[in-house]
Order: sequence, then C-alpha cells, then structure tokens
Amino acid sequence: MIRAPLSTTAVLDESVDAVRMTATPWAGLLILASLPYRFLQVVFFDRVLDLGSNAGQYGDVLRTTAYWTAAAFVLSRCGRAVFARACRLAIARGERPGAEALRVPLAALLGYIFVASLTELVTYMTFFTFIGLIAAAMVSGLAIGTMELNDQTGVRAPLRLIARYGRSGRILGALILVFLIAIIVAAINVWAAFEVGSWLVSSIGSFDAPRWTILLSGGNRRYSLMILAGAALAVEPFWVAANVVLVRKAGAQETGDDLRAWFEELQRAS
Repeated sequence: MIRAPLSTTAVLDESVDAVRMTATPWAGLLILASLPYRFLQVVFFDRVLDLGSNAGQYGDVLRTTAYWTAAAFVLSRCGRAVFARACRLAIARGERPGAEALRVPLAALLGYIFVASLTELVTYMTFFTFIGLIAAAMVSGLAIGTMELNDQTGVRAPLRLIARYGRSGRILGALILVFLIAIIVAAINVWAAFEVGSWLVSSIGSFDAPRWTILLSGGNRRYSLMILAGAALAVEPFWVAANVVLVRKAGAQETGDDLRAWFEELQRAS
C-alpha cells in the first residue's frame, strides 16, 4: 500500500518498516552475502595503499585478490537482489515474504549485476572526487530499486529504467545525505563496540592487551577500513529498502496508484 505521497521522510519511514518485516531472514542473508566482499575490499585497498607506487611490481598478488573480490562482489549483488525483492513483497503484502523472495527473475538479476559493475567501476575511478561518488551512488541506488521492473535481456533496458526514475534525483540526493550521516554514526557505534569488547576481554589472563591495543587503534589502517566496512554493512539493508520504496512510490505517482490508494483509505476511514 502507498501510505504517503513521495517525499524523503515518507521513503525513510516505509523503508524502516520494510527492513523490520524482512529482518529475519532476508536482511541477515543480505549481510552474510555482503560480508566477504566488504572484507576482501578492505584487504585489496589496504594492500594497494601499502604498496603505493610499487603496486605495479606485485601484479600477481593484487590480481589474485582482485579475482576473489570480484567473485564476492557478484555474490553480494545477488544477496542485494534477493533482499530487494523481499522488501518489495513485504511492502505490497504488509507481511514478511517467504521463499518466493528467492525467485528473482534472471533477466532482472543479470541486468542489475551489469549496471552494478559499471557503477562500482565508476566509484573506483572517481574515489577521490565528491561529485563522481555521489553520481555513482545515485545510479547504484536506482539500479537496485528498478531491478525487478526490468523484464528484458540486454544492456539498454536497465539503463532506460534508471534514466526514467532519475527524475526523482532531488529525493535521492537527500537520501544519500541521510545515509552518509548514518554511516558516520554507524562507524562510531562499531568502533565503540570494538572498544567495549577489547576492554571486556582485557581481564582474561592470556589476552595480549598491548598487542591488541596496537591492532585496534586508529593508527592501524586496516582496522579503520574494517570499521567503515562494518558501518556500510549495518546501513546497507536500509539503503536497499529505501531505494525500493523510492522507485515504487515514484512509479505509483506516475500511474496515479497513489491517488487511488489514498481515496480507498479515505473510504475505509469513513
């Protein structure tokens, strides 16, 4: 049911409800599918930064890590696709979906993986530019939001859908700002959880406190990257759900379904 007109607050409210209805087991499946990719992504970035200008001399090591990272990326996007379908079913029915959430159409899945690969490439290429990252995040969000609307094979169909719903760019930009703040807050919470855990286990006699103090410190680059990866994992279910809700509400607004749903609610209330 379309409960409110298209707006940033309405999208956020309904996305929270969608995550609540799909938390078990579909949000857990999303996190499990994304976990290897986030871990390998951190390892790859850390190795590249550690090697610096000498990275070209260690092509075999980086290539092997890149292959595993690419495989984990496909797995993570399959998990996203299943969770996005689960969110759409939950929003439409008002209840947690069953095993039908796994039946993602093959054309939609392949089209989404193609677009997600392009946006990931753009993200890496524009990593140190702000505008490039924002644009890539917008396209990535619309790609998962429009995934199930794509019933055609080919590379143009998913891009046409993204262009069609790109007219909601103002709201999508506001969502990116909200989720950027959410990642910062999540990173602080993940860091605090590690600090509390380190403090609790420090009472164990065999625990090497000085060594772990060095490893779990801001001076350890890999630890800092892992904190960011953990924050991204925590926010990801809400990000996917928000884009599914955004596309659904934007489509309802185009077809007039939101007005019909609003009229039916008024009739029931009276």
